[in-house]
Amino acid sequence: MFEKNLGEQPTSKQSIKQACEWMARLWADDATEKDHLACQEWRAAATENEQAWLKVQQLQQRFQVVPDPEVGSKLLRQHKSVSRRQFISYGGLGIGLGVLGTGYFTSMAINSTDYATHTGEIQNLALADGTRLFLNTTTRLDINYDQNKREILLHEGEVYIETSPNPLPLTVVSREGVLRPLGTRFTVRVMSEQVQLAVYQGRVQIQPAQSSSTNVIDSGLGADFNRFGFIKDFAADASDIAWTAHKLAVANMPLNKFVEELSRYRPGVLRASPELTSLTVTGVFSLYDTDRILKQLTEVLPVRLQTYTSYWVNILPV
Repeated sequence: MFEKNLGEQPTSKQSIKQACEWMARLWADDATEKDHLACQEWRAAATENEQAWLKVQQLQQRFQVVPDPEVGSKLLRQHKSVSRRQFISYGGLGIGLGVLGTGYFTSMAINSTDYATHTGEIQNLALADGTRLFLNTTTRLDINYDQNKREILLHEGEVYIETSPNPLPLTVVSREGVLRPLGTRFTVRVMSEQVQLAVYQGRVQIQPAQSSSTNVIDSGLGADFNRFGFIKDFAADASDIAWTAHKLAVANMPLNKFVEELSRYRPGVLRASPELTSLTVTGVFSLYDTDRILKQLTEVLPVRLQTYTSYWVNILPV
């Protein structure tokens, strides 16, 4: 109905912005038939409108990176929650505003797009190439895909990746180095002074940022490294990815270490008394309710909670 010969004519930023807003409106859960009719009228009102609509539609088809609806987690930009409509307008489709109007769109280049989770949130993303990502709590990354590369820039936090077959190699870049998976499932966690890799299927090559040496980590193994080289190897434990199912699974973990892990999913201050260093924790805990986890600790260990506010809890001996 709206097929036109668009050629390579540049499109104004204003038209692109309006097209983004219309697409965002139509994809919203409360979009009405009147909205669809109004959009059709806007598209038909001017050739430039239709040109902008089709370009934005093409960009969206290339940029099919959306949260998995089964998980229902929300996309965040700059650690602030945004609605699906806002994501489409500003986080996804809006990335093309700077290039669509100049004709650069014809190269189909996609700018880096930021994704982030806030404290306690776990997000599941399905990328257009079939790769699946799980973003753990307080994680931020860029996805940079174009016709020449597939690149994930991990700035902070932790990500679980299931790669898909693709002629283009996938790289995961952190401040400490570059990872090159070879058909695999693995996690990458950015820590204060190092990065931790654990491989659950396939292999991953590590290239520290300031070292000429590389190392390939096989399935069932992991490694800590920094920009200068490798720190240590270890056996990968499948229970460490229970967080992808919103669970924390531990076996004989020292209480202070358990509290450190739990605090990643809970805003505020959570501390365990130094007098409790001999206690250990075993179990599988739901990360949907960290208050319940703290209560469970008092039921199985000789500890009590000292609560100043919901954002400041101390764990003390009974």
